[in-house]
Amino acid sequence: MSAPWRARRAALRRDRALIEAARGLEEHGLVVGTVGNVSVRDGARVRITPTKLAYDRLRPYDLVTVDLAGRRWEGRRHPSRELALHLAIYRARGDVQAIVHAHGTHAAAWSFLGVPLEPAIEESAYYGIGPVAVSRHAPAGSGELGRTAARALGRSSAALLGGHGLVAVGADPARALLVARVVEHHAQVAWLLRGEGRSAGAGEGLRVPERRMRESTNGHDSAGTTGVSDILRR
Repeated sequence: MSAPWRARRAALRRDRALIEAARGLEEHGLVVGTVGNVSVRDGARVRITPTKLAYDRLRPYDLVTVDLAGRRWEGRRHPSRELALHLAIYRARGDVQAIVHAHGTHAAAWSFLGVPLEPAIEESAYYGIGPVAVSRHAPAGSGELGRTAARALGRSSAALLGGHGLVAVGADPARALLVARVVEHHAQVAWLLRGEGRSAGAGEGLRVPERRMRESTNGHDSAGTTGVSDILRR
């Protein structure tokens, strides 16, 4: 098999994974309509979903390729309006290969509280997702949102965008989507705890004990709640 053919096959697999993750956002209730977006790093460039296109209609030729400065290289459509968010994270985190931006109901609601989402379920520990920080509010689609999101994300695998939604990262689109799903489930549990007069925010009330966090992350993320998730290293 020639090198150009191998490269073409790799590009098709990349696009297929990106599209599957984008459709997964809707399938798992993490978006309504065409909100939310997914991207994947492609060397010094980024492949991202377009704006205002239903996920069930999304095809490889609809995806848009830009460089890390946002200059368009390929694609007939306009990139997602949250392009600046994705680029800011890629520039800050050379280890990140894929990004999912979601608007799951519970995660989005928690983002309005302005307090970290503490680990209250062992799934979070298992996948190396520690306290999920909340960025300060910034206008959607702005460079400011990208900068505040990158700061809140730090070296973790997810961050809440204040009054907006969630951003999750991974080694590929499927893993970034998995992180988003776990955080949404985590946020749902946290809201149920608040309804019972208990809190999973700001270190109060119920959270996974540190010992259990270490046990759950054994063999997955030795850095516990603050390290880069094993999801990024697989």
